Amino acid sequence: MGVHITLHSSRHFVLTIFHGSVSDHELEAFVEELLLDKYDRDKGVRLAILSEGASSSRLSYHALYAAGRRMRQCRFRQRHGKLAIIAGKPVDFGLAKVYQIATKITDHDEIKVLHKGDLTSAAQWLGISDLSENIQQIIKSVEQSAGEGLSIQAIH
Repeated sequence: MGVHITLHSSRHFVLTIFHGSVSDHELEAFVEELLLDKYDRDKGVRLAILSEGASSSRLSYHALYAAGRRMRQCRFRQRHGKLAIIAGKPVDFGLAKVYQIATKITDHDEIKVLHKGDLTSAAQWLGISDLSENIQQIIKSVEQSAGEGLSIQAIH
């Protein structure tokens, strides 16, 4: 799995970049990481990038749906946080929509699924437009490194 997480703790913002192949077990471990207190902030915002290098060929529909259901429980979702997902490929856009449906909380729909190239729109909606340049630099760096496993960066 290639997943990078950047936590901007002072802004209550989490950036996640998927840039490798993800299996059911790896997705479950990633969800467990995201549910830790250091990420699960009240009214936070999140941006997930499914890059061109991301692959869901080892991922089952069941695991994706289960991850979405599990993420309903986090404080971030319960307290009207926002998540924007940007999908680099059409198949990833479809999978992100499945995740969106699985995480839907009654009377609260604060997830947007966008196509590649919509980073500006996502940043505006999330209220982090001032971080756009930094986000683009992180995405470029992560995609060029093509590292495997989970990498975590904290910015205060």
